Amino acid sequence: MLGCSLHVAPSGRLLINRLQIQATLKRHPEILEVPIRRPLVITGLPRTGTTFLHRLLAQDPQFRWLRLWELLQPCPPSEKHMGEPDPRIQAAEKIARQYQTLSPVFSTTHHLQAQLPEEGNQLFEHAFSTMLYELRAHVPSYRDWLRTQTLRSQYHYYRQQLQLLSWHWPGRWLLKAPAHLTYLESLTQVFPDACIIQTHRDPCSVVPSICSLATLVRNIYTEQVDRSAIGKYWLEALSYGYEKGHQYRRQTPSTLICDVNYPDLIQDPIQTVHRIYNFFNDSLDSSTEQNMVNWLDANPQTKHGVHRYSIEQFGLTETEIRQAFPFL
Repeated sequence: MLGCSLHVAPSGRLLINRLQIQATLKRHPEILEVPIRRPLVITGLPRTGTTFLHRLLAQDPQFRWLRLWELLQPCPPSEKHMGEPDPRIQAAEKIARQYQTLSPVFSTTHHLQAQLPEEGNQLFEHAFSTMLYELRAHVPSYRDWLRTQTLRSQYHYYRQQLQLLSWHWPGRWLLKAPAHLTYLESLTQVFPDACIIQTHRDPCSVVPSICSLATLVRNIYTEQVDRSAIGKYWLEALSYGYEKGHQYRRQTPSTLICDVNYPDLIQDPIQTVHRIYNFFNDSLDSSTEQNMVNWLDANPQTKHGVHRYSIEQFGLTETEIRQAFPFL
């Protein structure tokens, strides 16, 4: 069945993946004994540098991170040293090229590639509990349902999938998803030793940026895109998510979270990395630092083009945005 689920409709692929995951866990219950120790988890509002930081930290060989092709089809569990190229890699590359064809400027917002580090939202898709659906379509009823959920069981399932992917390919997990910000309580209960990083950026840049991304994604799925509706929807959604994270941090100050400001990250990324490692009592050796420097040299911020957007495009004003984030 290798690779088969990448050639069916998205909903069918998710169901096939789920069945394959459950069958593998049933045949090999020892997978659920695989340890997940001190995962480094990046979160924060979308468009706050989470992807940039994720891919920068991925240059440290100690980390195990999620690749697009693994997310699209986790079974059979991948191995670090495979004798033959995995056909799932080529299938994932085809999907990435399809995105580029359907939306040529999509790469300016988020560059997809089969072997690049990706966030874990797709693993939550196997539980049908993810903000990805909100990105692709106007689904306020789904949003309302999702807000009634703690996602506790979904985080346990997320952990099981990480254990599955660690089975033959171990390492300290480097994970990233903006959605974790809304569910910090469940995240920390399922991963009590998680090392959490929260990125921060001016909401007047964040809001129109995610609105622009949502517009590009929705244009792939429908010809009817209302930018003003997108602006209103995502302003409320981001404000809600940030407030949930802020509330958890206020009520649970003992949770150690390393705060990273976007301007600091962009202006001096290596110094920012040093601060993160120091915060969690980790060490950054000279070889790994050079890996990161080399990656920065090869991946300037405008490598895939300039992402252009404005607040006005989405029927918003700076005053509205700032009023929606009174706690910033």
